[in-house]
Amino acid sequence: AYGDGGELMLKRSDAATERALALDPNLISASAWLIARQTDTGDTAHAYAQAAALVKRRPASAMAHFALAYVLRYAGLLDDAARECDSALALDRGNYQLRSCSGPFVQLGQTQRAMDFVRLDAGSEYAAMQTAAILLGQGKLAEARQAAQKASPSPLNGRDLIQSCIDPPHSPQCDQAAQKIEAAALAGADIEPLYSVGALLSYCGQKDASVRLLKRAVEKNYCAYTALQTDPLLVKLRGTPEFGELLSSAKACQNRFLAERDRNPH
Repeated sequence: AYGDGGELMLKRSDAATERALALDPNLISASAWLIARQTDTGDTAHAYAQAAALVKRRPASAMAHFALAYVLRYAGLLDDAARECDSALALDRGNYQLRSCSGPFVQLGQTQRAMDFVRLDAGSEYAAMQTAAILLGQGKLAEARQAAQKASPSPLNGRDLIQSCIDPPHSPQCDQAAQKIEAAALAGADIEPLYSVGALLSYCGQKDASVRLLKRAVEKNYCAYTALQTDPLLVKLRGTPEFGELLSSAKACQNRFLAERDRNPH
């Protein structure tokens, strides 16, 4: 998932995980991983059904609640996702795998709670970049640059974009970094970076690229209806003519998810 082997390696990973689950149907980590992978590709309705069933079957499992929170985040139901994340953390307070539960809190602007989850994986590239994004949203530019320096220059990390867009803004270096990170987000199998990179590009004044990625994210079932209205990195975008169309599309995306969920209650 985090390498550069592309679709072929992801398929091998999925096959291995499915084999693990066949050998041990009670292996929650395998179930949660397959739910996350299904969600990554935009199949949120089916992933939700599996995650809800997993929580019903294993209510004391932190990873079951995390899997459900993961799907709810992609469906744009941030308050519901946050509640499931709180449940997961209460069940397993030292599990670094819960780190991406920072996501719904970041998007809601609840930065202190977001950092509770980031700190679970302190020292990692994920923690460095998520911390940098949080600090940007708070307007703490020097601290954001310092946090980003702890990550590798991999385009999708956003390190170069953050450093180049903070000072000076709209520099040629910022434009080049924006092009690289947009291409990396479009090439990935996971749809969430389309949103997160789009939000970062918006902050960095790269409006056209931001709109392209956010539109693509929604088209692929990342239903960021609430996030578009609350994410601190999207302040500049909310005053543009394109924002209303994005918001309408995200609401329609979420409504489709809700309708399918209600047709197949669990």
